[in-house]
Amino acid sequence: MPNSPAIFLPNNNTFQNDPVNKVFQWQTTCDHIFDQYYSVVFRAVDNFFGDTTGLATLKTVRIKVVGPPPEDVRALAGSGQVEVSWELPYTCEDASNNYFRGFTVWRREGSNNFPIDTCDPGLEGKGYTKLTPVPIREVLDGRYVYLDPTVDQGRTYCYRILGEFAQTTPGGLYTFNGAQSLPSAEVCVQLNRDVPLITNVDVQTTSSTDGLMEVCWSKPKVGDLDTLLNPGPYVYEVLRATGQTENDADFQSIGVQFTSQFFALANDTCFVDNTLNTSGESYSYKINFYINEDDLLGTTNGASSVFLSIAPTDNANRLSWTELVPWDNFQYLVLRENTTGTFDTIGTTIEPNFLDTGLSNGTEYCYKIISIGSYGVDGVISPIINNSQEACSIPIDDVPPCPPELNVSNVCDTEIDCTNEDLLFNTLSWISPAELCPEIGGDVAGFDIFYAPTEGATFEQIVRIDDAFTNTYEHKPAIGIAGCYKLVAYDSLGNTSEFSNTFCVDNCPNYVLPNAFTPNGDGQNEVFKPYPFCFIESIQFKVFNRWGQLVFETSDPNINWDGSNLAGDELASGTYYYTCLVFERRVSGITESPDILSGYIELLRGN
Repeated sequence: MPNSPAIFLPNNNTFQNDPVNKVFQWQTTCDHIFDQYYSVVFRAVDNFFGDTTGLATLKTVRIKVVGPPPEDVRALAGSGQVEVSWELPYTCEDASNNYFRGFTVWRREGSNNFPIDTCDPGLEGKGYTKLTPVPIREVLDGRYVYLDPTVDQGRTYCYRILGEFAQTTPGGLYTFNGAQSLPSAEVCVQLNRDVPLITNVDVQTTSSTDGLMEVCWSKPKVGDLDTLLNPGPYVYEVLRATGQTENDADFQSIGVQFTSQFFALANDTCFVDNTLNTSGESYSYKINFYINEDDLLGTTNGASSVFLSIAPTDNANRLSWTELVPWDNFQYLVLRENTTGTFDTIGTTIEPNFLDTGLSNGTEYCYKIISIGSYGVDGVISPIINNSQEACSIPIDDVPPCPPELNVSNVCDTEIDCTNEDLLFNTLSWISPAELCPEIGGDVAGFDIFYAPTEGATFEQIVRIDDAFTNTYEHKPAIGIAGCYKLVAYDSLGNTSEFSNTFCVDNCPNYVLPNAFTPNGDGQNEVFKPYPFCFIESIQFKVFNRWGQLVFETSDPNINWDGSNLAGDELASGTYYYTCLVFERRVSGITESPDILSGYIELLRGN
C-alpha cells in the first residue's frame, strides 16, 4: 500500500534452520478502509533441491479494514422533532483524497441491541431505515447534528450513525468503491408522553363467542403533562377495531371509560374486553385521553393482539404469527399443550415463525405464542408480555416426494441388429426418491411415466406403476424407438413430485444399397432393393443412364425397381448411376441424412 505499507521482518530471503519465525505487521489507517477483504499470501520454501530452490507451500490470510463507529450519540426530543448529535471530530474525517464522505443517520421504532460484528459493517437487514439519502456533515455547538422532523408523539425512536467512505472520480462528480463504518451505539428517545401508552393486548380466553382480551395502558408521564394547563377530570376511553390496523376510521368506542378527578389517581389501567371471537380474529385497541372531562388531548398509538396461524404439513406444523404494536417484540416463546391440558414451552425465536417437527400425522396439536417486548424507555413496564390466542392443527402429509432421476437405454447403445423388431424397445430405469432424498421421499407409492414421440411434442402418460419398489420399465413406441420420457413419483396420499429430468433417446437409422441386380426372370434378385433397413421415413432415389438421362425415381424406401424405365420399358443390361437422399426418423422429427448415397448399379439380364 502506498500509505503505511505492511512490513515483514526480518527482511531477508535466505534459507534458515527450523524453526523460522518472521513477523508480519501492518499499521492500518483510515485510507485502508474498504468494503472487500485484503488478501495476504505467505509463501514458505524449503531447500530440498539445493540452496536456491525447493518445495513450497502457500497460506492466505484475509484482513478486513473497517471504519470506526461514530461516538457519543445523543438524542433529544423536542416539539415534533428529535435532535440527534454525535462526537466531533470523527476519527477518520481527515482521510486523504476526500475518502471520508460524511455520515448517514438510521432510525427504527423500538430498540435492536444486536451484537456488533466487526467484519460486517453497515446496518442493512437490521430493521433500520436510512433518513439521509446522501452523507451529511452539519455541525452545531461543536457536535455533528441531524434534526429528524418525521416523528409522532409518544413513539419510541432509536438511532444509529454510520460513517460513509468512497473513492471519487477525477473532478469529484462521482463516487465508487463505497464502504461503511461500524454502526454507532444505539440511542433511543421517546417524544413527550402527555398521552397514555398501551402496554398489553393479551388474549386471556380463546373462544369464538366468549373470548377475553386484557388491555392495559400506562398513564401519561409525570412532568410531560402540564396539569395546570390541562386540568381534570381525566378520562380514558377505550376504542376497538377488528383485525390488525392503525387506521383511525376502523376504531369505534366500546362504551368503556375510566374517570379520575385528579391526575395523581389516573393510574396505569387494565381492562378486560369480553364476548369476543378471539379464536378467529385479532383485535386492535387505542385509548382516547380527555382533559377537563370532555376535551380530547390525544390518542395512543394502536396496538393489536398477537394472532397465530398454523399450516399443517408432513409430521410437522408450521406456525406463524403477526401483530401490530408500537413497542418492539424482541423474543417469542412457543408453547404447545401437553396431555394434561397445560402448555409447555417448546422453543424460543426472534422471528415470527416456528416449525414444530417430529409430530404424528393425524394427531391434533394446540399452541399459543407469548411475545416479549419493550418500549426501550424508562418509566414504562418492561418486558411487555402478551399471549396470542390458542390455535390447533393436525399434521398431514402434504409433502410430495422429490423428483426421481431417470435414465433410458435401447439397442442403439449396442451393436444389436436394429431390424429385429423384438429388440426395438426402450428400457427406462430410475432412482427412486426413497433413495435420493429419504428424509422427504421415503413415502413412495408408485410412478407415472410420460412419453413424447419427438422433442417439443406434448407428453402423454403411458403407464402408472403402482409399486414403490419397481424402478425399470420397457416401452415399445408405435413407430421406431425415438422419443422423450419423464416421470413423477407419488406417495400414499396422492402427493405428486415434480417431473424428473427429461431423457430423450434417438433412433439409429440404417440404410444400405447393393450395387447389382438381375431382372432376368429366374426368380432371384429380380428387383433392386436395399438391404434390411430401419428408422427410414422416405427417400429421393434417382437412376440415370450413361448419357445422364433420368430413367427411374421413387420415394419408397423399399425401392423395388424392376429394371424398367419411367415409361415401363425394359432397360438394357449395363451400368447405371444413382443418387439417393435419405429422410430419417429422429427424435427431433423427420430429418435429412447428412450423407447422400450415390454410386453405380449393374443391371444384368443374362443367365
